[in-house]
Amino acid sequence: MNKKLITIFEWLNILFMGTILAVSVTGTYHHIAWYKVSFVSLIWFAFFLLAFFILKKSEAFLTKHKTLLLSAYLFLFFAVLSVASILFANPPTNDYGEVFNDSLNLIAGKEVNWAYFAMFKNNYLLLLFMALIRLPAYLMGLDGTYSIIIFSVLCAMITAVLIFKIMEHFQFPVYVCFMALVVYALFLPLYGCTYAFYSDQATIMLTVLPIYLIISDTGSSKWVSAVKIILVGLFACMAFWLKATAVIPIIAFTIVKLLTSFNQNTLRRILLYCCSFICFWLIYGLIWHISPASKMTEMHVPIIHWIALGSHGHGDWEDNADYAYELLATPTIEEKKEFACLYLRQNFNEMFSAAHIVSKMRHNFAAGFMGLSTYIYVPDSPAYPFLSAYGAYGGYTMMLATGMYYLLLLLNILGSVYSIIRKKTDSHSSLGLFARISLFGLFLFLMFWEANNRQLYNHIPLLVITGMTTFTQFFDKKREK
Repeated sequence: MNKKLITIFEWLNILFMGTILAVSVTGTYHHIAWYKVSFVSLIWFAFFLLAFFILKKSEAFLTKHKTLLLSAYLFLFFAVLSVASILFANPPTNDYGEVFNDSLNLIAGKEVNWAYFAMFKNNYLLLLFMALIRLPAYLMGLDGTYSIIIFSVLCAMITAVLIFKIMEHFQFPVYVCFMALVVYALFLPLYGCTYAFYSDQATIMLTVLPIYLIISDTGSSKWVSAVKIILVGLFACMAFWLKATAVIPIIAFTIVKLLTSFNQNTLRRILLYCCSFICFWLIYGLIWHISPASKMTEMHVPIIHWIALGSHGHGDWEDNADYAYELLATPTIEEKKEFACLYLRQNFNEMFSAAHIVSKMRHNFAAGFMGLSTYIYVPDSPAYPFLSAYGAYGGYTMMLATGMYYLLLLLNILGSVYSIIRKKTDSHSSLGLFARISLFGLFLFLMFWEANNRQLYNHIPLLVITGMTTFTQFFDKKREK
C-alpha cells in the first residue's frame, strides 16, 4: 500500500512540477527566451557532470581529508559571503526596513510601530529575534547592523553544514556531499539577499535544522534525546511563526517516515515532537498576548486575506494593491474577513482559470533570483548592475541563476521517474522522496497563496538535496545497483 502511495505521488510530482517547469521556461522573467535559458541549463548540466566525476575520482582524498576540506570550505564561504553581504547591503526598506528599524527602537526604549506588527503578526517574532541579536552591539554603543549581517551569514553557513551532514547520514558518498556544497555556494541569491535578515533568510537554516536533529537522534542517550526533542519543537515553532512555508520540510519528512518505516517507535517519537511543538506554540502565544500589538485587534489581518490576494492577476501585491490597502483600512477584523471573502468570491472563477494559473506559475516560479531585486534596489549599489533584474547585466545573471534553478527542477522530476522505474526504498531514495514532497508542498501552497518568487528562497537546501540525490542515482551506478 505504501509503495502504491509513493508511486501515485511520484506521478503527481511529474505532472505538477513538469507543468510548472514547462510554463516557467516558456515565460521566464526579464523576457528571456526559452532556448537561451535552456542552453544555460545545459551548460550547468555539463559543469555539474564534470564536477561530479572530478570529485568522484578524488573520493579517497576527500574521505581522508574530509574534516580539513570541510573546514576550509566553510572558512572561504563565510569570508566571501560576509564581504559580499557587507559590500552589497542596501538601506533597509519596506517590510524588512520596518522590522529592522523597530528592533533598534525596541531595545532603545523608543516608540515602536505596533500597528504594523498587529497587521503582520509573523514579523513580531522576527522583531524580538532581531532585537536580541542587536542588543550586545547596542550596549557597546553601536546600532548592531553588522551583528545582523554576520548572524545571517552564520545561518547560511550552518545551512551548508546541515546539507552535508544530512546527505552523509543518508549514506551518500563524501564526494556527493562535497558536490552539494559546491551547488549550494553557486546560488546567486545568497550573495545579494543574506545581508537582510528577513523571514526568508531567517528560515533558510530552519528548513533543515529540525530534520538534522531528528535523524541524529538515533542511538542518543535519554537525556540527549530529550534535549533534541525540545530543540525540534522550538525550531519548528520558530520556523512556523517566522514563515509558515519553513515547516513544510518537517511535514514532508514526517510523511516519508510514516510511509517508509512506520512502527510504534516512529509514531511515539512523532507524538513527542508534536507535543514539544505545541508547548512552544503555547509559550509563544503567551509572549504574543502580552505584546501591545495583540491588543490592536482591529488591525489584525485574517489568513484568508493572503488567499484572496493570490486570486487575481499575477496573484501578487501589485496586481491587488487597491484591494489590499482597502482591507488594511477596514476598521474591524470581522469586516476584514468579510471583505476578503467577498473579494475571493468575486475572483473565484478567475482563480481557477487557465490564464490565471499560468500567470501565477510564472510569477512564482519563472526566475532563479528568488527575491534578489527586492533587496538589491539602489542603482548606486555595486551589486545593482549584476544582481538586480533591472541592472545593466541583470539579464545575464538572471539567466545564469535561473538556468541552474531550472536544472534542479528537472532533476527533481527525473528523481520521480527514477523512483517509478526502480521502486527502491533505500536511504538514497528516501532522502530524494523527502525533498520532492517538500518542494511539491511548497509549490502547491504558493499556487493558493500570495504569489512571490522570493518565497522559494528558504527551500534552496531542498533544491540542492533533490538535485544531488538524482545525480547520484543516475551517475553512480555502482552504488545504485
